[in-house]
Amino acid sequence: MKNVLALVAVAGLATAAQAAVTYNDAQNDLFNNGFDNLDITSVTVSHDASNVYLAVKTRGYQNWTKYMLYFRTSNTVDDTGTNGWNRPVNLTTNIDRYIGSWVDQGANNQQNWSYDGLQWNLDNTTSNDQSQIGSNTVLFTISRSFLGLTGNGTIFFDVATSGGGNDPGVDHLSRNDPATSDWSVPSTSGAFNSYVIPAPGAFALLGLGGLVAGRRRR
Repeated sequence: MKNVLALVAVAGLATAAQAAVTYNDAQNDLFNNGFDNLDITSVTVSHDASNVYLAVKTRGYQNWTKYMLYFRTSNTVDDTGTNGWNRPVNLTTNIDRYIGSWVDQGANNQQNWSYDGLQWNLDNTTSNDQSQIGSNTVLFTISRSFLGLTGNGTIFFDVATSGGGNDPGVDHLSRNDPATSDWSVPSTSGAFNSYVIPAPGAFALLGLGGLVAGRRRR
């Protein structure tokens, strides 16, 4: 029984260490606040040993919304201030990973792009999760291998909403004021948010070490 309780405690420690972090954004900070589907209210980030998860919540929902996710994950390649879709967005942080996604189809709606030092490459197309659109939330699963994270690491990120064509980011998570003054004006991000990822299994191994020590004491 004591061993079972100890294992439960270890599991709880690992879960707590990987708990979700919510980044809130100001509401009604658009050049036109009638577009409630573009008004980001929060982004919640979590992870496990294989993936990073983002839950993007907006004030409203429309299926013409486009989602743009920007990541700086590496210091080993020359990254860029551009993005995979070449949208008119001025970034305050250079990036090496980009995700462009849409919700007017149910699958194959998430493009994962990486920068190799020379150009953007479409690595693969996956699917976002629209099971929570009733609460104006779209879920994104991003593999740690795509982000180049095999151990501890910090990702710097921003999330923006947009329309079709060559529209800018209408709302950026990184800003609490309008990111653009009109559809025809490039948007500008704020300072990127950061999220720290511990190595897979690190906390479980720490807990198992405690179990071994406990057994030796007994």
